[in-house]
Amino acid sequence: MPDLLSARQTGIDSRVVNTQLWALAAAGTVVLAAAGLEAYRAARARRLAAGTTSAPAAEPYILYFTGDNCTVCRTHQEPALAKLGSVRVDKVDAVAERELADRFHVYTLPTTVVMTADGRALHVNYGYAPANKLDRQLAEARSGLTLEQTATA
Repeated sequence: MPDLLSARQTGIDSRVVNTQLWALAAAGTVVLAAAGLEAYRAARARRLAAGTTSAPAAEPYILYFTGDNCTVCRTHQEPALAKLGSVRVDKVDAVAERELADRFHVYTLPTTVVMTADGRALHVNYGYAPANKLDRQLAEARSGLTLEQTATA
């Protein structure tokens, strides 16, 4: 049976097609490796944060890691946190409080950590987290779900 789209009949050099396929495969491999690395980093941060505790509180609260030069913190994250109402938000300067920031592997600002009332880290959000996401995570913290039952990066 003849090949309906033969490269020779259409004038396409098979070496060019072969090179393009290899380039596509290489790009796909890089994308998959980056996604896998990010998934590993998020899972590791969740595991490490699970053992991190602080003083108990009456309600779940948020640790908010920020910095002096963080524009996204001021323009996006702080208004989102203000929408949460009376939720306790502990603002942490990630540079001045480097030891605390290292415990949560904070390398991106803003970073928010949803803490349960008994002082355990439940969710770690690297980068901007919208108010509805934080509200949902606080509701999970109020309902008593554990870190193993949730999947947040």
